[in-house]
Amino acid sequence: MKRRDPSGWAVWRVLSAVLFVTACGTASYGVPRQYAQVPDSVSNACLKNPANCPPVTGLRLVPRPPPGPPLPSATGVPLLATSVVGAAVIQAGHSLDAELQARIDEALAECADEARSQVMFKHFQRSPTHEECEEVVGTDSKGQPITRAMKLGVEQHDVALLCAEKKLSELKPGGFSIQPRYRVDPETGKAEYLPREVVETLLRQGRSAELRGTIEPDIVIHEGEPHRVQDVYDYKFPCVNSSKPSPWRKYPETSPHSGKFQGEVYKAALGGKPARVQPHLGVHR
Repeated sequence: MKRRDPSGWAVWRVLSAVLFVTACGTASYGVPRQYAQVPDSVSNACLKNPANCPPVTGLRLVPRPPPGPPLPSATGVPLLATSVVGAAVIQAGHSLDAELQARIDEALAECADEARSQVMFKHFQRSPTHEECEEVVGTDSKGQPITRAMKLGVEQHDVALLCAEKKLSELKPGGFSIQPRYRVDPETGKAEYLPREVVETLLRQGRSAELRGTIEPDIVIHEGEPHRVQDVYDYKFPCVNSSKPSPWRKYPETSPHSGKFQGEVYKAALGGKPARVQPHLGVHR
């Protein structure tokens, strides 16, 4: 597998902070999700300034709709006004071999433990307290508070996803994506994979609102193409050590998936039994 996955997972760290919110630890619901970052100057420059985006070939979007509010769907959620060449409807892939799945589970659990140990040793040489986790250490671009729990969650995801990429490149080369982006129809729950070029084009055209409600699992195992899904994993990093699996996040009222849990949406859109991976506890489905 090439170092840069087709799903462009380095792009999503910046994009996610704009598009939707998720939990990065205890007391972090409803805060921006900013996950993995690796060196990718072209993609990051494009996201920060659309003028820096390279020309996109083999991609077609329908013309921008005229000014005015988007047409609502039957559920009241604005319909996406995009028709994309390259987007691929999700198909269920063949089940993973039980032995391979066990090895992947073990590898991703090891990455969670490694991330936890590395980040906590860097900052505390111990586990932080509830008070330390809830302390505000900064603000985001909208002036919303960033807690230490959020900051530590981001750092642990960085480490875990880099570790996962390395291990999966050996276990299933060419058969996984780190933080791929999928667009979900809120009426049917069905989804399609959006290549990185699609997202960059929408951003360049000032159409980021059309990505509202898309989902971005941490890791998708597939048959060589991100739309042929075999398994789904999401890392969970509670700030304070816990002996219980962290719950799936519940989407806020502002989301097209309002009232639903993250795992529920993943399952309806991508199939299978999406797994949570947590330090010390391993994989839970």
